[in-house]
Amino acid sequence: MSTMGSLSLALLAFTGTTNAMIGYGIDMYKPNCAFACRNSMSSVMLSCSDMDMAGGHHGHGGAMPTSPECYAGDTPWLTSLAYCINATCDATVAPWIRERYWAEQCTGDKTGVQPKWTYQQSLQQLQNKSAPTKKIGDLGEHDILDETMLYDDFLWESFRGTLNAFENAETHHSRMIISLIVFTFATPILLSLLGHLPFMTGIIDKLKPRFIYPSLIGTYHTRPLPFYLGNAPTAGQALWIAGFAIVNVMLTAVGYTLYTPNLYFATKEYQILCYVAARTGGLSFALAPLVILFAGRNNILLWLTNWSHSTFMLLHRWVARFFTLHVILHSLLELVLYQKQGTLAENQSTPFWVWGIIGTLACTIMVVTATLYFRRLSYEIFLIIHIILAVFTIVGSWYHIEIRFERKWGYEYYMYAACAVWFFDRLLRVGRILKNGMRKATVTQVSDDIMRVDIPGLKWEAEPGRHTYAYFPSVNPLRPWENHPFSVIPTALLQSRGHSLGPVSSSRGSQHSSNAADDIEKTGAATVTSAPVATSAAGISLFVRKSAGMTRALKEHSSLTTLLDGPYLNNKPASVLKTDRLVLLAGGIGITGILPFIAHHHNVKLHWGIKPTSQGLVDELEEVLRGVREKEISVGRRFDLEAVLAKEAQVGWGRIGVVVCGPGSMCDEVRSIVARRGREGKVVWELDVEAFSW
Repeated sequence: MSTMGSLSLALLAFTGTTNAMIGYGIDMYKPNCAFACRNSMSSVMLSCSDMDMAGGHHGHGGAMPTSPECYAGDTPWLTSLAYCINATCDATVAPWIRERYWAEQCTGDKTGVQPKWTYQQSLQQLQNKSAPTKKIGDLGEHDILDETMLYDDFLWESFRGTLNAFENAETHHSRMIISLIVFTFATPILLSLLGHLPFMTGIIDKLKPRFIYPSLIGTYHTRPLPFYLGNAPTAGQALWIAGFAIVNVMLTAVGYTLYTPNLYFATKEYQILCYVAARTGGLSFALAPLVILFAGRNNILLWLTNWSHSTFMLLHRWVARFFTLHVILHSLLELVLYQKQGTLAENQSTPFWVWGIIGTLACTIMVVTATLYFRRLSYEIFLIIHIILAVFTIVGSWYHIEIRFERKWGYEYYMYAACAVWFFDRLLRVGRILKNGMRKATVTQVSDDIMRVDIPGLKWEAEPGRHTYAYFPSVNPLRPWENHPFSVIPTALLQSRGHSLGPVSSSRGSQHSSNAADDIEKTGAATVTSAPVATSAAGISLFVRKSAGMTRALKEHSSLTTLLDGPYLNNKPASVLKTDRLVLLAGGIGITGILPFIAHHHNVKLHWGIKPTSQGLVDELEEVLRGVREKEISVGRRFDLEAVLAKEAQVGWGRIGVVVCGPGSMCDEVRSIVARRGREGKVVWELDVEAFSW
């Protein structure tokens, strides 16, 4: 599906939601004058009312002594209500609005039972008759409304103010919800667009080493913080998270207007508890689809911005934490409110309350078990539990509002959006798998811990920064859904010489710089004559390091059933490719994420460090690397990354691109060095860290 089509789908979903929110397409108590009339009269008894229930509880959850059919056929009720509406509603309330209200509310809240007369017909019953003189407020608890009576002015005004204040509060909630959605969804797009403005180039160059590259906490980013505290954000990511937190606090704390005397709430404290509970509940619903969106492989923001999948995965966790915080606050505030009002006992066993507790517990447990400790303990088990808890969260939330509000106020649209985002992502995943087809792969052992998987018949270009998720269902039949991301290398690239920059020797066991590299440093960029990389039906190759789970069980095979979901782009490499010099830094099997860059830049220097136990991988790639003019391959020794990058800076390149793929400690060290040198020197540095985030 195209980016434009996906964007249209998102805008359509968002438009549908904003047209079905209180204050934006949904009115609660309009016309306010008419609702005040009926509410001020709702406690009166009619001749057809059930007298045995007189004086009983008329509020939420209590049985009503007067049925819709009773209201529909009772003449004093119809004429008294029509008289009140006619007397209190001004000319701004058009006749058709009054008739609509009459049809929907006269016999109760959208009961479907129509009164025997329309509004106009009820008014006609009052013609040629003297005006009523008795007030409904003078009726006793067991007195019957047996003639047309006047409404109670004080009670009518109290209900008018109460209903108006409550609807205004709900409208404010809708505005805050829209604001949160817009901030969360639009800021990545707007910040990405800023980078494309002509006058921003120099500013962006200065911002990157100060905010985009450096980590907020030391040199921790790709590698986790101590004690499984998670992954530290970069300074720029931290700024977005801080802005997101401030927006959440502000939208939760502002925009409340209290009204007294309030017929719904006995004290101002009750009003505050109710309004904040409703606000936090609405904000949590607004975040639900965004939490799912940020975690998706087919996140449309990946197509509309230059933010990486790793960035959105990190932000997904933070958005999920605020989602859970809103849910917990909503539940606690409702608990306190119901307890103070003395209605906790009668409500805590109702289905809407039980489902709300289920949703609250599920999302709380989900956030706790999503911490790095549990993810590292067993990612496959974590993922299953995570999905099950997410389902309980959505189902619990759905039934909570479905039973409580019966789809009257539009809250269900957030659940529709959350499910739509999830199914959209899964649909595209399935579509990619079906498009790629079921393949038979050849698996060969490269070294003790590395396997090569050749998958024929796929015509994928050798583009930098791409990866795919591979399924090997026959490896573990009990968990056929397991999949892992791997860097994509077209098999033709491993056989091609077309991108050669000239022959060069390399060292093993020591670091060595070729003479050709020295010549380039003296004379500038080399002139490159490169042929396109052949990508016929040769297919793609994946290099897999054996680890826990599925990859550990991978063995040599001549016809291994393979499914591929991809290819996907983690980082957009345009910036590093538009440089004077491209430095490629690979650690171990990270060379697989580096190789596609070689044929896409005219001036490349490769540094690859690898353990002696993986010597087989060096032998496997010897032919393709033979054509790389400048390279240093070190087996068994670590590169001095500081010295490598310092040497590049001294040559005099104006703009240097650095691509690193390897262990987390290596990626973080390179990130720190590039950020520091970008702040201190005259050289402009571009950084691309090829790392998967889980």
